[in-house]
This record gives sequence, structure tokens and C-alpha cells, in this order.
Amino acid sequence: MKNVGAAPVEELATRERSTRNRVARSILDHGPSTVADLAGRLRLTQAAVRRHLDSLVAENVVEAREKRVYGTRARGRPAKVFALTDCGRDAFDQSYDSLAVEALRWIERNAGGEAAVAAFARDRIEAQAGAY
Repeated sequence: MKNVGAAPVEELATRERSTRNRVARSILDHGPSTVADLAGRLRLTQAAVRRHLDSLVAENVVEAREKRVYGTRARGRPAKVFALTDCGRDAFDQSYDSLAVEALRWIERNAGGEAAVAAFARDRIEAQAGAY
């Protein structure tokens, strides 16, 4: 993840930024998550997760949403889930498009030329059309 803003020296010394990045990465990988979900996955206390989420919310990397409840809602404060914002998603270096293009070029060079790429494209179109 590209760091949003420069990390203060104390963050670098205490690894705060890397833990914060792990929290954001977990949300990216697993989708909107509760504090309990994140704490369990990252083996952190819920208090530590909340502290990092507060910073991520302040940096506009993550946003809190009310958790959907199916059926009768239990007592107490509604649970929140935390999801990446567009800004948060953009902060990760996602090069899926360039990886796909690179793979197609490799197939073209090493596995049958343009005909192989065209066959791959036809198979993908048929698979997607079948789903609809």
C-alpha cells in the first residue's frame, strides 16, 4: 500500500504504520469487516484495531458503515463494519490490468501467437455469456 501522507518518526519507530497497513490490507482482501473480524484475523486486540481504524477513517482510507441486520436486531449500539473508500482502494498498488496484458503478450509470444490469444478471448466471452 502506498502510505497516505508521510509517516511521523514515532510511527516508523513503533511500526504503527505497518500495522495500520495490515488492517487496511485485511479489509481489501476480505471486504467490509467488523472490529472483531479484524482483531481475529490479525491477532490484535479489539482496542488496537479500533485505534488503527480511527486513524484510517481520519485519513479517508476507511469508512464506517452500519452493519446490515437480517431479522430482529439485538440490543445495544448497532455494529459497524469498516470498508475501504475509493481513496483507500487507490492507495494500494493494484496492477491487475498490467498483469493481464503481460500474460496475454506472453501467451502470444510463447504459446501459439495471435491465434492463441484470440482463442482465449473467445473462451472468456463464451463463459461470460453462459453465465447470463
